[in-house]
Amino acid sequence: MAISLLVFYVLTTLSSPVTPYQHDHIKALLNHIFTTNSYNKIVRPSADQLQPTRVFADLSLVGITDIDEVQEKMTTTAFLYISWKDDYITWKPSDYNGTYIIYVPQKDIWKPDIALENGFTKMKELGDDFILTSITFDGGILWRPYEVFETKCTIDIEYFPFDKQTCELVFGVWTSPLSDVIVGLGSKGVLLDFYQSNGEWDLLTTSASAELNDTRQDGAVAKFSITIKRKPQYILMNVVFPIVMLSLLSVFVFVLPVESGEKMGYLMTVYLAFAVFLTIVSASLPASSNKSLLSLYLISLLCFGTAIAMVTTVELRIHYRDSSHEIPKFVKGMIKVCKALRCRKLNKKIHDVGQNKVTQSNVKERTGNFQKSKIPKPTFVEPLVEINREKFTWPDVTSAVDFFCFWFFMLTNILITTFIFVNGYIKSNA
Repeated sequence: MAISLLVFYVLTTLSSPVTPYQHDHIKALLNHIFTTNSYNKIVRPSADQLQPTRVFADLSLVGITDIDEVQEKMTTTAFLYISWKDDYITWKPSDYNGTYIIYVPQKDIWKPDIALENGFTKMKELGDDFILTSITFDGGILWRPYEVFETKCTIDIEYFPFDKQTCELVFGVWTSPLSDVIVGLGSKGVLLDFYQSNGEWDLLTTSASAELNDTRQDGAVAKFSITIKRKPQYILMNVVFPIVMLSLLSVFVFVLPVESGEKMGYLMTVYLAFAVFLTIVSASLPASSNKSLLSLYLISLLCFGTAIAMVTTVELRIHYRDSSHEIPKFVKGMIKVCKALRCRKLNKKIHDVGQNKVTQSNVKERTGNFQKSKIPKPTFVEPLVEINREKFTWPDVTSAVDFFCFWFFMLTNILITTFIFVNGYIKSNA
């Protein structure tokens, strides 16, 4: 049995003679590049130093982590495909047992001093020392640095919470001039193969371009633009909807009668709740000199609340006004219109004395078969005052004011709410 195992081991070893020498081939290749050829990572890898090294960059977007409206910052997770040709790292695959590609740590070879130029923090080297670069036998190098990028992004909040934002990631060679290094776009642009959707933002479009640096005319940059649109459901349900409910509650102060003594207490309770909610909401709103849809709506409701408080205060003073003060004619007309709209009789007939008119036929019905007797004819007392005359009081005035103010503020509130948000939604999608 032992002899059989020994024979099997020897045959297996002899049948694959390449395996023990593959490691030596890689070592010999690396020794040839970095020792024999004295590779220096400081020297730009161009055999003709008069010719610039062309660097091509593509971006693979993994996800949009956060958009900070207050600080105007976009945080994204992505990695770059950066490729160039190194004339000092070439070999014949046949000399090294058919080795076509090797992997070398990024710190051991020359790399372009490319960096994120619109970063939110200090500039730093892309990638990390543990990241490997792939090198092909003809000198082609592919470097894929993975980063969490924090970039500046100008936030336009005009149509918040239906806003769209376009942010850019700008990569450029910081020191090397155009005569040494030229940055261009690869064949892929912005890749979305590994993209993971965001719960707050929808990705609309992406684009890429290569151009001269705006601040340094001797350098080129690659720009990757990302256009995103906010998902408004969260803001509408947790911010807008409670505010609308509070604004409707403030209008219902006109339903309470003045005699209840609860008008001002109810109004102040709702107004203070609204003010507290505004303080909480304002802390999460984008800090900008431009007014958003939500800011405009909050300002409108604040003006509404102030107007309602002023009208209610004046109502209380009018309600307890002395009856010696005459009610103006136009106010009486307003009361009549109010009662007509409420389906009430504008006038009340003054009843006759005894409040029931007696007719001769009624008397006959009541007497029935009783012995006929002389029944005196009923007498009618003509009213001494003019019929259809109604006396109005100051409480009638406040009741009419409550009626008209309720419908005015309610309809105006609904119209303004509908106009602001529907118009903003349509414009943001135009």
